[in-house]
Amino acid sequence: MRRDFTESAGCRSDLVIGREESFGAAREQLSRGGSVLLHGPAGIGKSTVLRALASEYAGTAHTVLRCSATESESHLPFLALADLLGLVLDRVTPVLPDAQATALESALTGRGESTLQRDGLALRLAVLSALRALAAEGPVLVVADDLQWLDPASAELLGFAARRLGDTPVRLLCAARTEGPEAQGAAYDRHLRASPPDTRAVRLGPLTRAQVSALLDERGYAGLPRSTVRDIHRTSGGNPLFALELGRALAESPTPPRPGEPLPVPTSLRALVLTRLEMLSDEARRTLLVASAGARPTPALLHAAGRENAEAETAQAAALGLLATDPEGPAVRFAHPLISAALYAEAPAPERRAAHAALSTAASDPIERARHLALATTGTDPEVADRLAEAAALARDRGAPSVAASLGLLAARHTPPDGAPGPDERRLTAAEDAITAGEPDLARDIAREVLTRAGAPDERVRAWMVVIEAAGQAIADVDAAFPQALADAGEDPRLLALVHYQLAWRSLVVQGDFAQGREEAAHAARLAAEAADRRTELLALAFQAQAETLMGHPDAPETIGRALAEPQDARVACHHNGAGSARFRWLVMSDRLAEARTAVTGLLREVRRRGMAESEVHYLRFLAETELHSGHCGRALELSRESLTLARDAGIGEGAGAMQAALAEAAGGDVERALTLAREAVRRAEEDGDAVYLSRALAALGHAALVAGDARAAVRALRR
Repeated sequence: MRRDFTESAGCRSDLVIGREESFGAAREQLSRGGSVLLHGPAGIGKSTVLRALASEYAGTAHTVLRCSATESESHLPFLALADLLGLVLDRVTPVLPDAQATALESALTGRGESTLQRDGLALRLAVLSALRALAAEGPVLVVADDLQWLDPASAELLGFAARRLGDTPVRLLCAARTEGPEAQGAAYDRHLRASPPDTRAVRLGPLTRAQVSALLDERGYAGLPRSTVRDIHRTSGGNPLFALELGRALAESPTPPRPGEPLPVPTSLRALVLTRLEMLSDEARRTLLVASAGARPTPALLHAAGRENAEAETAQAAALGLLATDPEGPAVRFAHPLISAALYAEAPAPERRAAHAALSTAASDPIERARHLALATTGTDPEVADRLAEAAALARDRGAPSVAASLGLLAARHTPPDGAPGPDERRLTAAEDAITAGEPDLARDIAREVLTRAGAPDERVRAWMVVIEAAGQAIADVDAAFPQALADAGEDPRLLALVHYQLAWRSLVVQGDFAQGREEAAHAARLAAEAADRRTELLALAFQAQAETLMGHPDAPETIGRALAEPQDARVACHHNGAGSARFRWLVMSDRLAEARTAVTGLLREVRRRGMAESEVHYLRFLAETELHSGHCGRALELSRESLTLARDAGIGEGAGAMQAALAEAAGGDVERALTLAREAVRRAEEDGDAVYLSRALAALGHAALVAGDARAAVRALRR
């Protein structure tokens, strides 16, 4: 008898990341006495969820029976039945009729001559009677993992009993591997036939990027750049096992992959697909390699890249399950991203370069052509570098700063040391694109690499600015950068303007000193005007205007007008620290909410068009704030949650997002969640050393406590 089901702490339901909905469905079914079948593809986390649920519900069962089948043992009859009933055989055989007891003992122990064929009915009835006898003592939980490998004899017996248990307190908690998006077909039906009629099938789908990031953090692969997490999510297809294996391979790799290069695919994952790949003809494999190197491969593209028999060769791959049919168009789509990654990783470097060389002329998009040209080229090449820099500028204009950053790094790699612009200048442009794309870790790493060797003051100050920008609200963490940046700037007004603009932010964020921040911003604006650096002047004027608005300074409208005057910089105009944002803040503080809503809606639309991830997070929060002030609590709650989700996904502005979400939850949502979010906002502001947001987070905490009816806690928070 098994009265407990001990599992490691790592399998508790609160630690199974990204499975809240699945847990909810399974819990509901189990709590009312029903059975559950968890299903999904290999590696999706079925066993982890099964163990967590079993651990949670074992305490409510008098007896827990368990089996875990394996492929290598699936040919052995009655093995799963022996796992399930072997330890309770002595308890049940005394209460069974002699014929049933004999049949069951023979099947489980191998003694005697009874088989399912010779004593089929007796054995079927014996399994049913055994489960009923155990249930008479108290509820029974049957836990069966890897149902697809259950030996046929055990599966038939378990299904026979399950269909006849009726109201008997026996619950089945099973997991089975099923492939394909709908997971239907003969195998799926067979799994259901082995379960009671009221079984609820719960499919486990892929994890989101944010969930993959949380899983990697929880398993010790924390601190990966957002771009790397994005690549892991794409390559794994959201499969948690695949994602963890890719994370492990990255952790063990002495050098991370360079931009444009694939992730290292470990042998453990390659083995899942290489057997099928080996069944391809050499020509079909070359065709699939070209498809794996392309961004959006189609038969037409493969033909243009020199693969004359693309249709027949892709049909061969589809027959082996390597390619999936795309109902929406002619695209050549791999059945799983891992197949593409493993195929590419397994190919020799010369074959990869040949595939990229073919695509560099076949692809229709200039950005794609430039990327393939770079990956087909070894060493420095000024012409290739210029093509890549032009493609990065095009990607930037299209609103794809993350793509621009990747192309910029490729351009730097192919730029000769004596090139003009030089490789470090191109790296810094890529770092600035990464900041825009919401990838501060990548930007900081690039800037620090440049600082290890750059000697020119312009490049050094620019790199320091990236380091400071990448710190976000935690600007106190990079205090040491400011004196070094000032020293590198020397007497150059353009470089000094950049540093004093960041000093304005430091005064506000670290010291909470609005007056000092305003003075630093005004000084930066004067220096930038002297140097004819309109972009920095506009940013400094916008900061000055925001500080004056929050101070209630009478000059705020005039400063906003100067920040909005021509000539303008289109990216600064819509940036969350630009003039549009300053005007929005003044409109809100002036209680002109309809105008504020119109202004921030337009800004949000523009930054989405430009792919400015960090600004999108801020403007969603600003719009939520406007709706909250307007009394539209439901809309404010919806926007706050969207902003916080995006902030967590991007790793940007999570403290500010939690603060605004706390206020919205207190007004139109769940007050307990409001308290949790407000405490998170306080903690993050304290960790970042952010005086301004600490004050706002404490105000949100006090407000949430007041709504919750805890006046003492409200007073404590508000006094701080």
